[in-house]
Amino acid sequence: MNAMLFSASLLIAVAGPIIALSYLRPILLKVLRSFCDADGGAEFWVRSAYLLAVSGTVFLCLVFGRFDPEASTVDTLRRALLIVIAGVFVTAAFIATRVWGQVQIIQAAQAAAQTAQTAPAWPGDREVQS
Repeated sequence: MNAMLFSASLLIAVAGPIIALSYLRPILLKVLRSFCDADGGAEFWVRSAYLLAVSGTVFLCLVFGRFDPEASTVDTLRRALLIVIAGVFVTAAFIATRVWGQVQIIQAAQAAAQTAQTAPAWPGDREVQS
């Protein structure tokens, strides 16, 4: 096993998700705070996302990385980048689908409330227009 390639791959596996989630963090906190009433709830979910993304990419790198002595440096780093990009993509897609699901629920509730406010209480309560 080439220790330098192993170390470089692990560094990429840790840094990649941290950079991606650092980019998403400000807007993700705003969105999650609108969903989470609990004190610290949004921060918990963001930290969980960091932990899952980093541990997931490190796991993928350890399982699918190529660290044997005859592996070329470029091939090993390319494989590490592909693994990290796949891990970050899956993490971002998971977060986006979960947030979008909550947005749809909120929009449906708002539409139902708006319809309930504008609809008459009884079908015969509508004014007849001529």
